Amino acid sequence: MKAIRQGTETERWSSPERLMAAPRLFYRSVLEFLRDLPGTAQRFWVLVIATGVASGVGAALLLALLKFVQGLAWPAGETLLASVTAASPLRRVIVTALGGVIVSVVAFALREPLRGHGTAGVIEAIWVKAGQIPFLRTLARGFVSIVAVGMGAPLGREGALLQTGAAGASLMGRQLKISADQLRLLVACGAAAGIAAAYNVPIGAALFGLEVFLGSFALELFGPIVVSCVVATALSRILISDHPSYVISADQLRLLAPKEILLSAAFGPILGFASALFIRAINGLSDALEGAPKRLVPFLPVIGMAIVGVAAIWLPHVLGNGYDSVNLALFGQLPLWMLLVLPVAKLFATSLTAGAGVPGGLFTPSLFYGGMLGGALGTLVQYVWPGSAPSGAYALLGMAGVLAGTTHASISSVLIIFELTGDYNVILPLMLTSVLSTAASRRLSPESLYTSVLRRRNISLPESPKPQWLRTTTVRSLMVPDAVRVPPSARFDEIVVWLLELPPGSDLYVTTADGKLLGVIVLESLKGHLPDHSLLGMTVAADVMDTSIRPASPDLTLSELAARFAETSLERLPVVDAENNLLGTVSKGDVLRRGTF
Repeated sequence: MKAIRQGTETERWSSPERLMAAPRLFYRSVLEFLRDLPGTAQRFWVLVIATGVASGVGAALLLALLKFVQGLAWPAGETLLASVTAASPLRRVIVTALGGVIVSVVAFALREPLRGHGTAGVIEAIWVKAGQIPFLRTLARGFVSIVAVGMGAPLGREGALLQTGAAGASLMGRQLKISADQLRLLVACGAAAGIAAAYNVPIGAALFGLEVFLGSFALELFGPIVVSCVVATALSRILISDHPSYVISADQLRLLAPKEILLSAAFGPILGFASALFIRAINGLSDALEGAPKRLVPFLPVIGMAIVGVAAIWLPHVLGNGYDSVNLALFGQLPLWMLLVLPVAKLFATSLTAGAGVPGGLFTPSLFYGGMLGGALGTLVQYVWPGSAPSGAYALLGMAGVLAGTTHASISSVLIIFELTGDYNVILPLMLTSVLSTAASRRLSPESLYTSVLRRRNISLPESPKPQWLRTTTVRSLMVPDAVRVPPSARFDEIVVWLLELPPGSDLYVTTADGKLLGVIVLESLKGHLPDHSLLGMTVAADVMDTSIRPASPDLTLSELAARFAETSLERLPVVDAENNLLGTVSKGDVLRRGTF
């Protein structure tokens, strides 16, 4: 008997089923390993970290490409502005026009326009497309965006970084088949991590992701975004450098005197008005160019970039990201006429190229626009009120005010600019200016720079706070095909046995032969039939089923489902399609547990 038992034990442990259940030691790919992780929560958090890694590495590669393109396109110089200034007028026109040619060629190859600035596309992907972003097309678009910016497009590099980060997150999430809610959050993590890596601002980028992409500071959303931003920033600091894009001197940040606080409050509405003008100019010129004749549309990037190149003959500052010009404004090294002319020229150049179909970010141009306006206001203050803070300090206020006014995200705007300075002394005036600018901008332009693009394309975003998953998730994500079906002719004694064998809270569903729901049999409702023993032999399922229970549809939102559960004491509800075919059931407990990744 002992030998027999040993053989049986060996046989059991060496069976194919046991070998398949044993932990695996080798995997063919990383994705295969991630799929094998126990539980969706563990897979999701691994994906959060992987998204931060991908965004950090992607940012390093794209910025290396930007530097390479700038080195090829322009003469050698310490800064891009110095390189462009050293270039001949003819070269400025040819290089920028050639950048437009590259955009047109790639758009023709992909058979779709490349216009858009990334952030609006990510918001659309999160709330309209359930986190679905095509990876290869987005990667190609980001590559073209970096090349165009390197060749002088007056747009921001962050558009490529945040969109490729979001696309990478979407790809990994789809491969691992995480839930729609988790995919949306992961895409927001990728986009925020791209901004963090681009500007070396992990705190501000995390808040930007919550405020702009998700529209909420809910605690369950905060952790994943912070982790991905920290990972991306740490990698970018290793692979790129730990230097901010803007060079800010502590001597320029004297804004604590009472008169500076008052001026900060006074400049808020002015910058809010300028922000609304920025939004309207971007949208207005885009609308005008979208109405161009169809035969002209493929050539718009070339025409737009060539016009910007001609403008650069006299104002080379409008080309590229504009970091060097903003740094000059922060140090008070630009004359008043340039501080007044450059924001107008940059706004026109940015609107023209973005409307013509050149991909790129609008985040950096808005900082340029605000920095110049703030510097101009600071210079005027010096004339009127000698001894005030340097104009560079007001340039910083202008950056924060316009960023808050165009994005309608005052909290993250304050933190981004604060992180760029690293000086707590600027926080009070930044807060005042940003909040007042946002309020004034909202009054003049109810939609932000990003949501206005979507409204123009008739894309509706959720009216409720965006991250309330009960309002955006459907029953389909929680439905399980576990409905126990019985025919309407089933005998009462069979029904009772089946009900007693079901798990607590489960019911029987009476269906026709082709699967259409007729009613629900609940154990509690049978109590009225049990005392009348004379009728039990003649009772069938059709006699005891409840036809008043309202089933749910797969597209019903969880908030509507919760209201449906409030009407009944049942723990589960049947789910049917448009033709009343029974698909499965949805549990009240699953609704209550929703949102805990």
